[in-house]
Amino acid sequence: NNNSSRFGLKGDEDLGGGLKSIWQMESGIFEVDDGAGGLGATLRNTYVGFTNSSWGTVKLGRHDTPVKDLGRAVELFNEQIGDARNVTGLRANNTTNAFDARINNMVRYESFDMSGIKFALAYGIPEGTASNLRYTSGNVTWGSGPIYVGFGYETHGLGTKVNGTNSEKATRLVGKYSMGDLTLSALYEQLSDLNGKSGDDRSAWGLGAGFKMANNTLKAQYYDVDKTDKNTTDNSGTIWALGVDHSLSKTTLVYFAYASAENGKGTTSTLINPSSSNGGHGTDGAAVSKVGGDGTAYSFGTIMKF
Repeated sequence: NNNSSRFGLKGDEDLGGGLKSIWQMESGIFEVDDGAGGLGATLRNTYVGFTNSSWGTVKLGRHDTPVKDLGRAVELFNEQIGDARNVTGLRANNTTNAFDARINNMVRYESFDMSGIKFALAYGIPEGTASNLRYTSGNVTWGSGPIYVGFGYETHGLGTKVNGTNSEKATRLVGKYSMGDLTLSALYEQLSDLNGKSGDDRSAWGLGAGFKMANNTLKAQYYDVDKTDKNTTDNSGTIWALGVDHSLSKTTLVYFAYASAENGKGTTSTLINPSSSNGGHGTDGAAVSKVGGDGTAYSFGTIMKF
């Protein structure tokens, strides 16, 4: 099974006075398991822009939102089974990850480092008139020594009222603390007025821990999402995962992961593996087939960076 293989190019040019032009093109690549797809099949973070150490960076194009950045900063099972995006950022159907997105037609500003404090703002508009959706997303982070914390807020303008209101919102708080070889991480989020339905709110939270032993990193993660307030059935869910990463070199890593997902009494939609709609890239989105049931999965894999 192919899992998020990608290829990219990036560059910059010194324009003088501390100003640089920057660009990046990153694409999903052919499926390494069966040769399907090809370069350009799925554009990832792709942009042009300018940067200066005294006023920050501006990017124009397609990019992850600042709120998504926070979740990725504390994720221990990124694009593996057990990925937190199985339960974070979800609308009521539990299959649409609305708040871990990569947005089109984006203008993004990233601040310079202010004694460990940074912030990012992004705004995205739809292509033509096919959609009324407007993305506004921002985060503030602080890092000093072993501590990293971040807060984010995102709103989706839906144009005309959909189900009682014309927007949906999310707040996200994350933290990470490193003590030598031990790293602890946490996330809490609150979603409001999902899909424009006034009062249809839900929250999710999670904890993780990683411990480095020589070339190995042992890791564990648990995430929980409650039911949406306006849903008539229990669409809550939990997922936990255990894994180990083993570095063979600076460029090659092998890993093992085991994950278990459990559904609320009224849903089968809590996934073990992140599907494409839940933020994964290539892993099969295995849903639990029994309403209110649970399921497990394991995977062996390798990652090579060059």
